[in-house]
Amino acid sequence: MSLTVEKEHKKVQTEVLVIGGGTAGFAAAIAAARNGAKVILVEQRDHLGGTHSGGMVMMIRSMRHMRAPQGADHKKVMITSYESSFDDQQVVFSIAQEYIDRMLDIGSAWGAKGQATARQLFDPEIAKWVIERMVLDAGVDVWFYSQTTELLLADGSVTGVVIENLQERIEISAKVTIDTTGNGDVCAAAGARFEQGDPHDGNCQPMTLYFVMGGVDLERTLAYIRDNPAEFGQQYVDTVLRMRTEGKPFTVLPFKSKIKEGLANGDYPIPYGIDKVNPDTLTYMARPMFRNGKFRYDLMSHNMDMAYNVDATNRRELTKATIAMRDIAVKMAAFYRKYIPGYEDSYLVHTAQSVGIRDSRRIVGDYTLTKHDVLSGRKFEDGIGRYGSVVDVHDKDGKESLMLAEVGGSGWFHIPYRTLVPSGVRNLLVAGRCISADYVAQGCTRSQAACMMTGQATGTAAALAVKAGVEPREVNIPELQKTLASQNQLI
Repeated sequence: MSLTVEKEHKKVQTEVLVIGGGTAGFAAAIAAARNGAKVILVEQRDHLGGTHSGGMVMMIRSMRHMRAPQGADHKKVMITSYESSFDDQQVVFSIAQEYIDRMLDIGSAWGAKGQATARQLFDPEIAKWVIERMVLDAGVDVWFYSQTTELLLADGSVTGVVIENLQERIEISAKVTIDTTGNGDVCAAAGARFEQGDPHDGNCQPMTLYFVMGGVDLERTLAYIRDNPAEFGQQYVDTVLRMRTEGKPFTVLPFKSKIKEGLANGDYPIPYGIDKVNPDTLTYMARPMFRNGKFRYDLMSHNMDMAYNVDATNRRELTKATIAMRDIAVKMAAFYRKYIPGYEDSYLVHTAQSVGIRDSRRIVGDYTLTKHDVLSGRKFEDGIGRYGSVVDVHDKDGKESLMLAEVGGSGWFHIPYRTLVPSGVRNLLVAGRCISADYVAQGCTRSQAACMMTGQATGTAAALAVKAGVEPREVNIPELQKTLASQNQLI
């Protein structure tokens, strides 16, 4: 028996077409619509926000400058307390801050209105609804359950895409298309050059599948930490207990002695793609979730490096890794129940709807942001916003420590507009973690605040290009910067 569905063929026109409704995509769509363009936002899933919402990455890092930890003990303290830090300069505002303020208004984010913490916590489930409200209020035409299957090209210019669903095959023509797929799928299909992974071996950073544990008695967990300062370090112990007493957000770091015990007994799951775990360099943390105006100390979100050396653009590799990560989440829940005080009666609530992919393709743009640009705090004439997150590069083999390097100079660098313009392709922009940056620089620009900022910049630039009747590469940069600044973004 053959399964054939006769699909209705349609043709639709728009001014700005955004492919991918993730963290960068929803901001791009909002910005384009608010600046006067007719916008279609295409998303293959059933929600907006991507890893920001369905991926359960429940914090925006970093809307303000983040200090890099110095020394082992200070590193623990900084990682533990970023969530409650209002120190240093805030550099990202505009749509990102508006989103946080809306979440604060309904008790779905922690903090103070009009500003953000160094690592801003929010409720990822309510985020789906708030993002939808913002996008619809801006006048965006949202298309869920739509898979982009073909690119429309003419003389090196992207003129639109073909999308398909169960009943339709639709050609969408657009004056400007924005690739916010995360993997740079549209750019790659258009023939744009790209790089992938560490230039030394081609391997990408590890993947994560967030999972939530319920039924946790966190007071017992904190009591264990308090009673074992030699294992955790006194500074970390004092910090996490103070944060709990003050009702502030905090991060719980790995229980190394318990992990070593679990490894010895065969009860600790080894991440996919590597042969062994080094508890001393392990990147793994848990945080209480913030819901309905308060922290739920019985509900813990877990973030663990789970899958190594995976090509996220390869269906077979990604499928195997996803299945393995879900298996690891179930086994981690069992490990916590058996070994970690306070987790004796805990249970796995759910795993994320989407996998946390740290890096895959990096599109080569008219300029490539470099490690030196980031670490020196370089300013650019075509800067579309400031960014000051630490460079966060996870190890690729489970053997080395997390790289956390601080931005130098004034504590921030410009993201140049040219990094959002794919080289050799016309009428196409790119935003999100796949913008034009080298491997180390991408460890900074991949984070959520940067994705929202580059999304907003591309949406604004696309609308200005449509108004002026020019290609995105020819957008007047001072006008773009003036427009962004008028909408509360620092340039």
